[in-house]
Amino acid sequence: MNTISPDSKLEYELQELYILCNHWLQDISFMEDETRFFKNVIDKYKDAGRLQAKREEFKTKITAQENRLDILKTKIPEFLDFLKPFIGDLKKGLNLSFLEKYNALEAELQHLFSAVKDTKKELFSYTESIMGLGKSI
Repeated sequence: MNTISPDSKLEYELQELYILCNHWLQDISFMEDETRFFKNVIDKYKDAGRLQAKREEFKTKITAQENRLDILKTKIPEFLDFLKPFIGDLKKGLNLSFLEKYNALEAELQHLFSAVKDTKKELFSYTESIMGLGKSI
């Protein structure tokens, strides 16, 4: 009779995935700080005229990103709860829905990370243009 040893590599990978998801929550917290910073920049560097439409565009974009952050703040703990039963109980079968959930969540996070980074670049360019207007006046 052969004894089947538990798949310790799978156990380790699941634990790593759990840790990664917790890091995502920290990343979201950082991005929340970033969006607060963005709002402060927008409020500080107001232009009474020429760039007002751009300012409103930033406000709309940042609000949308904040909403997506709020959604992800609930999705990640839900995924962690989904993941917990698999850690320590390797008899529980992993199926395609596990990978689909993970891949969808990761893609959504990466897209949001990229969008926040792009917003930061655009916002800094916007503030530089406003500061340049102030110098020419």
